[in-house]
Amino acid sequence: MNKTTFAVLALGAASLGASAFASDDVVIHHYSYSLDSINEVSIDGGIGTMEVIHTDGKELRVELELEGKRRFLLLNKRDVSEIEVEDRVRGDHLSLRLNEDELDNVNAHWRVELPSVARTHINLGVGQITAAFADTELELDVGVGAGDISLARRFVGRVETSAGVGSAELHGANDTVSKRAIVSEKTYGYGDGHHRMELNVGVGEMQVRLGDET
Repeated sequence: MNKTTFAVLALGAASLGASAFASDDVVIHHYSYSLDSINEVSIDGGIGTMEVIHTDGKELRVELELEGKRRFLLLNKRDVSEIEVEDRVRGDHLSLRLNEDELDNVNAHWRVELPSVARTHINLGVGQITAAFADTELELDVGVGAGDISLARRFVGRVETSAGVGSAELHGANDTVSKRAIVSEKTYGYGDGHHRMELNVGVGEMQVRLGDET
């Protein structure tokens, strides 16, 4: 079964969603969004895993794989065929999200190809994120889980990473300071640029590395 959905968003941000079904319990969606008039991107991934890759150009691309899990002793897996990314444009702000209320008994994996925009906000309630960012101001939050993040040093100003319960590591920054409490940790330092970067995990591990390239 194949399904193609077209949605035209305000101010020239267009999205295309295409879904390839192996079965009702495994779905792969593809979306693309023009960033010609967008300065801020927010992604709320809900529960699952996310991979973010920095790309050139003016188009954000998303591949979202959803797999239903078995519920209790039922033989059939959860039907995920109706779950879609919710997208919205307000002014120059594009937001993408999965509704957490729909993610019970679902494995979700995001693969995001993200060009540089002025501001980037990413939230993952429970899960793991691996990501690389370049010329953007960044705010990234993981509720419970882990982050492995690469940043381009030449764009980074002050960078701060924290863990409410767990560890927050920062590598490759200048003038690094780490403050450790009984169960929490906060670390900050500086790159060679001017963008502020904040990367936080509530419970888990956050690892951040500054390098010459993303």
